Amino acid sequence: MKLSVLGSSSSGNSYILEASDGCLVIECGLPLIEVKKAIDFKIGRIYGAIVSHQHGDHAKFIGEYLNSAIRVCALKEVFDAHTLKQRTFCKEIAPMRGYKIGSFSVFTLPVAHDVPCLGFVIEHPEMGKLLFVTDTMLFEYRIANLSHIMIEANYSDEILDYNIDNGITPASVRSRLLQSHMEIKTTENILLSSNLDSVNEIILIHLSGHNSDADVFKQRIEAKTGKPVTIARRGVVIDVSKEPY
Repeated sequence: MKLSVLGSSSSGNSYILEASDGCLVIECGLPLIEVKKAIDFKIGRIYGAIVSHQHGDHAKFIGEYLNSAIRVCALKEVFDAHTLKQRTFCKEIAPMRGYKIGSFSVFTLPVAHDVPCLGFVIEHPEMGKLLFVTDTMLFEYRIANLSHIMIEANYSDEILDYNIDNGITPASVRSRLLQSHMEIKTTENILLSSNLDSVNEIILIHLSGHNSDADVFKQRIEAKTGKPVTIARRGVVIDVSKEPY
């Protein structure tokens, strides 16, 4: 099982979980052609796509998926927020429910963002159990027996303060970040309060382009958790097989 990062930022988010029997796309924030290239244009291998919420960097291109007869699983609010030519392949999902998408099992968790938003627990025999959490100011659930964690580490208070003081980031950004995205200390506290015994690695996603420091974040989380940490940069491919490295 491999995880391909096509994008993980406010410019566009998209990831592919590729098993031997097929693929699951997480987020439709980049053009479908990017996914096609990553899987050698074998579009028939795509079981479907799951989308966390309606914002464009996560959902802008759902129409391309639907027009290509790829099932998109998302909250009703996601579909309603976008102009779609057809809804034949729309699958409305709800929080705290389980779904089967090809050989992948997906359980949905409501998270705190400025629009309705979901986290996902994704399971596959080749991968084990993966937690995906993005665009939230907190995460109150603790999931047992995780093999992999993809979790937002959007910004650092210290970097944000510096950027606001120096006119790099508008002061108005602070209030929105506080209500909608995860600060690195919050990410750290969530991980430290979780049972990481079975976790093979932690993948930090959706880092701010201006208000984060990828190298520092990676070193910090590795030091605190004792687990390998990867930054989800565009083009990164990660082995997320079930067995530890």
